[in-house]
Amino acid sequence: MTSSREPRDAWLHGLAGNPSAPASVLVRLLRMAPERQLPYALMLRPLPAEVIEAWLRHPDRRTRRALCEQHHLTPEQRGRQLDGDDPRIAFIVATVAADEGRALTEDTFERLAAHPDSKVRCEAARHRDLPRRLRHALAADPHPAVRRSVCRWGWAEFDAGLRAALVADEDDGVRSEALLSRHRELPMDPHIHASLPEEAVRQQAARECRLTSELAELLVTHEDAGIRAGVAENPHLAADLVVRLGEDPDERVRFTAAQHPSLDEDQRAAIPVEISPDVRYWPLDWVLARRDDPEEMRRCATSGHVLLRRGAALAKELPPDVVELLARDEDHVVRLLLAESCAQAPGELLLEMWRTWNGWSRFEMPRHPNFPRRGLLRYADDPDPRMRELARLDPESTAEVVERLGRDPEPTVRYAALGDGRLSPESVVRLTTDAQEEVRERAAADSRLPREVLARLLEAPGTAGAAAANPVLPVAVMHDLLDRAGLP
Repeated sequence: MTSSREPRDAWLHGLAGNPSAPASVLVRLLRMAPERQLPYALMLRPLPAEVIEAWLRHPDRRTRRALCEQHHLTPEQRGRQLDGDDPRIAFIVATVAADEGRALTEDTFERLAAHPDSKVRCEAARHRDLPRRLRHALAADPHPAVRRSVCRWGWAEFDAGLRAALVADEDDGVRSEALLSRHRELPMDPHIHASLPEEAVRQQAARECRLTSELAELLVTHEDAGIRAGVAENPHLAADLVVRLGEDPDERVRFTAAQHPSLDEDQRAAIPVEISPDVRYWPLDWVLARRDDPEEMRRCATSGHVLLRRGAALAKELPPDVVELLARDEDHVVRLLLAESCAQAPGELLLEMWRTWNGWSRFEMPRHPNFPRRGLLRYADDPDPRMRELARLDPESTAEVVERLGRDPEPTVRYAALGDGRLSPESVVRLTTDAQEEVRERAAADSRLPREVLARLLEAPGTAGAAAANPVLPVAVMHDLLDRAGLP
């Protein structure tokens, strides 16, 4: 909210998000650091090369680090971040690139893989696009943490000799990671499982690795409930063993077993589980992995287990019969996920979610191609303000309807009317003095405002930031605001 800021501070944040602000203005905004934190809007928008260049050369180290959060850097610009004297930058660049799969140049990969800080090399080893020759080189890195990282992320690329060397590594952590990687392909026996040095690693093996029948039997009856819960999650476990885990005295073990892909519906229904409406459950990995298989989605959509149905509802493309089934599901989350994710979500469902859902995804519903626009005029006098908002979207709606909505007693309806190009400039001006702060701010950023009104709003604490973000603000005025804010 801009009202919580002094007008001069609000101007800077508004200018940072102004789509018409030229490079000369954006470069000056960088000079507000380090005394003041840079507006986050600078991280979110594409920036001219001139602005990135000034940011790369900024004298303040913390400000240069903030550039790592910029969403629109080119691979070459990311590489140039390594040219400075800040040793922390390389770690941030490598971590963000690995986490988000950001593209890097081959030269940048080489610099990260050869960096003197082992933490940087660990992060470089995680990047999905790290060149194969560099991944092989990191497998022989002198630091065990790097070898462990590259083992986890590069095992599929390694030949038999390199794999054998990692399994025989002098470091316990590297050997454990190598054994886990090897036994995601080959069955692990009880002796190897017992040789793993830490309980957490043994639980991970129970959860992820292929198991011999002997080891599977031991883990299903293991005294440690954490081990049993881990093996209940193992996608390779035979159905008869999963059924036994469904009778486990530990609720967590039963809950996990009931989600296993090997069970048929009768077996799954026989496991008593309770889904709390107050808990957010993560989608099941195995269901997500099969979203492109219509038959699997049909099987999940007809499951008695709601988490399977929720997973199916996350698919972007579904057969018509599956869509129809999920759209009528008794579980609200299933219907919501279908509306949020599926290209075939029916219009009636999208309208229902617009009316009943309070999350941010509600605002995406009218943008869906299937959202029913014809007939929305009937909601112009609806007692529910959410439904009145929709009336302007009807193809037969008129400027008169929009003007009515701009005078609606409900602030959210007036706010929505400001998003319609048919609202008159006079109404936009009137809404700059609205009783609701959000309405005033949106009106202050509206390009239909006369310049004399905009000039007044720039001086008011409640609208200064929004007015500074107005795209019709002259560049000369932008620089004047920066002068008055004390920026060089």
